[in-house]
Amino acid sequence: FPVGGIVAYTLNSTVYDPNLKPQNTKSYEIGTDLTFLNGLLSLNYTFSRQNVVDQIFEVPLAGSTGAGSLITNGGSVHTNSHEVTLSAAPIDSKNIKWNLAFNFSKIDNYVDELAPGVNSIFLGGFTEPQVRAGIGSKFPVLYGISYLRNDAGQIVVDDRGFPQPGDERVIGTVSPDFLLGFNTSLEIYKFRISAVLDWKQGGQMYSGTMGLLDYYGASQNSADIRKSESFMFGKEAVKVTGTDASGNETYAPNDITISGSNAQAFFSAENGISESMIYDNSFIKLREVALNYPVYSKKGVIINLNAFARNILLWSTFKGLDPEATQGNNNMGGAFERFSLPGTSSFGFGLNLKF
Repeated sequence: FPVGGIVAYTLNSTVYDPNLKPQNTKSYEIGTDLTFLNGLLSLNYTFSRQNVVDQIFEVPLAGSTGAGSLITNGGSVHTNSHEVTLSAAPIDSKNIKWNLAFNFSKIDNYVDELAPGVNSIFLGGFTEPQVRAGIGSKFPVLYGISYLRNDAGQIVVDDRGFPQPGDERVIGTVSPDFLLGFNTSLEIYKFRISAVLDWKQGGQMYSGTMGLLDYYGASQNSADIRKSESFMFGKEAVKVTGTDASGNETYAPNDITISGSNAQAFFSAENGISESMIYDNSFIKLREVALNYPVYSKKGVIINLNAFARNILLWSTFKGLDPEATQGNNNMGGAFERFSLPGTSSFGFGLNLKF
């Protein structure tokens, strides 16, 4: 609305709890700052704990209620965080100065409670897969169609060697094990070079791009498989060999080969399983290298020559994609990408004039 100049109203599908209360946060922090060798080396450590109660969440409702979601006090969340900073100045002379610093952080968010009768809530994504917050899990998690597995947790393929869809459940954890930042600067006489590097270890991401490139036959992987005589499902799996005396299925390691001519059917089967598009999201990225040299400094006039290069090196399982790409709102940040653009490098050169 308006349609054809006619103004009207529609009901909002979101309703608000009449007993909605402000959420409350209690936080505790302890830390220490240590300096050694007359400032040559310094170490800082901080631990903090946050307890959030009466957290405000959008809880899904059954369509029979006449609304789609309820804004209410959905439960409680706690966060444990550790941060360590180590800095050093190995060389500090008149003509040569070298500084370096490391910053380690580990932040874990856990959902303790949600609204009564709710085990997890939708934060972003599609009908499937989704980004969710679930009781007892790190926040957030990836939720969607899993691989079919047996009671031992092994992926079970069908008689063609294709993976099969299982139930909808948690298929990935977004939170990294840790983040490590590193920066350094080296000054030799007037010439200065600096660099910044980041390391993210652990955590997973749903990569729709990787899966859909295979599905549409546009990836190098799909081309190689199409041209091959035969191939096998790439993950460790088992096949059903029969049943035992109690009627339980028996299994053996998967050894079923698939003809290259069946590549399209294979990728179609994988495309229906969101877990096939979950990837480790660890990466190391050289964010910036910068150079600076003062070419003139007299009578209050300073001219600096500078150059920089950003995002020039990346080590990641996402070949051709940026592991920090994201789709949707902040709740999906670092968890969900689909048809994102590759990362870009940038280079610059200039003169700075101060007077």
